[in-house]
Amino acid sequence: MLSLLFVAMLAAGSDNSARTQFTSCLRASYEKGTAQKLAADGYGAFAKQECAVQMQGFRSAVIGYDMKAGWTRKKAEPDADSQVNDYLGEWTDRYRDSHSATAAK
Repeated sequence: MLSLLFVAMLAAGSDNSARTQFTSCLRASYEKGTAQKLAADGYGAFAKQECAVQMQGFRSAVIGYDMKAGWTRKKAEPDADSQVNDYLGEWTDRYRDSHSATAAK
């Protein structure tokens, strides 16, 4: 069982760099948006623009990983889009929650 986990971790390493770059960019866009006092409803589009290169790199890495695992491109692309949207949604929610908490004070 442990060896299967180890193999899975090694295989996942192929998209970890792209994932790290994407999340680092999202973190930086969060901080930049906060510094610029960006409205909460504008953060999602702002993050997409700020992190377009990293987002595409992560999407490509997920597609590549899925295809190496035997998935077709037709199946891998929606999975990658879903993962990208999950990350964007999570950071947008964080920004909105933070902005709402700050505005309420």
